[in-house]
Order: sequence, then C-alpha cells, then structure tokens
Amino acid sequence: MIRKLLAITIISISFSNGGAQAQQNDLQIIYDANQGVSQLAGATKVYMYSGAVTSSPSGTWEWIVGSTNQDDGIGLMTPMGNNMWSICIDPMSYYSSGVGGIITPGSQIYAIDMFFRNENGTATGYNFNGTYIVLDLSTTPPTSTFAGVTSSTCAVGTKDVPMRDFVMNNFPNPVKSNTVITYNLKNNSSNVKIRVYDVIGQSVKTFTQESQKPGVYKISWNGDNDKGTMLKNGLYFYSLEVDGVTIKTNRVVLSR
Repeated sequence: MIRKLLAITIISISFSNGGAQAQQNDLQIIYDANQGVSQLAGATKVYMYSGAVTSSPSGTWEWIVGSTNQDDGIGLMTPMGNNMWSICIDPMSYYSSGVGGIITPGSQIYAIDMFFRNENGTATGYNFNGTYIVLDLSTTPPTSTFAGVTSSTCAVGTKDVPMRDFVMNNFPNPVKSNTVITYNLKNNSSNVKIRVYDVIGQSVKTFTQESQKPGVYKISWNGDNDKGTMLKNGLYFYSLEVDGVTIKTNRVVLSR
C-alpha cells in the first residue's frame, strides 16, 4: 500500500482546503515599449512572439510559440503601466506547446529569441538596431541583448499564465522512467482530473486534484496504473478533465 501511495508525487505543491495551490512560474519577461525601435507605446495589447533555442548557444528561433498577427491569446502580455508589459512562463512547458511539438528530452534551453507586436501585427517592438532580442538563459540571472527586456521570477499564484486558455503536455516523452504532466487552468475549477487511457480506451490511471485555482500545475507519473503496477510499453493517451468536461487529450509513449 505504501508503494502505491508513493507512485504519485505532486511536485512542489502544498495542500489547502483539499486542493493544490498553483505553482510558481519559472520566468517573468518584462518588456519596456518605450525603448528600442518600438511602435507599441500606447498599445492596448502587446504580444511576445518568441522561440526557444536548444541546438547550441549560437542557434536561433527553433521552438516557436505564437503568431505574428493573430489576436489568439498565445503570448499575450499583462500591462504593468507606463508602457511596461510582462509575461510569465515555464520555459520548457511553454515552448513545448508550439507547432514544433515537445522539446527533445534532455535538451537545454540556451536562449529565447523574441520581438513584440500588437494584436494584429501592425505595430512591433524590436531592439535599438531594429532586430530581434535575445534573452540568454545560460547565465544566472538571464541576460538580455536589449535594455528594454529584463527578466525576473514570477510571484507565486500569479494569474499571468498566457499560454492558451487550456494547455497540457508532458516531459519527457517518450517516457523511460518518469514524466511530468504540466497543465494550465484558466478558471477556478471544483473537480480536476488527469486520466490516462490505453489504445482501446480503457482508463488505466486517474489523478484527482479536486478544486484548483487558475494557474500552472505539475504532476509526476512513473508509468504505473491505479493498482501501482507498471504499464506495458506502448502508446497511451491522457486527458485533462475539468468539472466533468474533457478539455484536451494528448499522446504519451512508454518506452523503458
């Protein structure tokens, strides 16, 4: 019984009133639209268009998230006043949610390339040379090629999680021994579940989180079923259910 209970680990989450508290997001990116080559001073909406770099410190634009002209909420920043904007992201999860798919297991994010735009792309913001900005994540703290972009750590419980209305992925995938399922909730939810299904649609594992506030949550899974028995290698599906409604379903491969 003890081994079964230990198979499910909630990472860095404390419990209160039967539910987990939202995790701290890893990285806050702050943009000053008053600096550089910018048409965004006075803008009502600002988006960050960006891509993570994993191939080498000198690579560019490899895991892109966002659009250059769509008002779709992906990369939408939060106004701070005086033409200052911020966005909070978990870099590995955020850049695994783009069109390039999940970032290769074991990869390091060396840098984030970015520029900024309004809701339809008719106004943009770049560095003083009119080119894109690089945030170097290989340094501690991260350093920027542009004084108008700085970084910090987001506050616990921040509402600034602008990946999508609902986002879910896992890393690593394929799974050798353990994977972390990350999901984002937009609204207060009274019943949150992550269900894992086999290829014939049978539920093999359920994580029940009960009530949760808006934020990013992470669950560690070692590939076992509800009985604590390790599942066979192969393809599985996992779904995010919020208040009885399935929001998103992804694939996961067990390959030990």
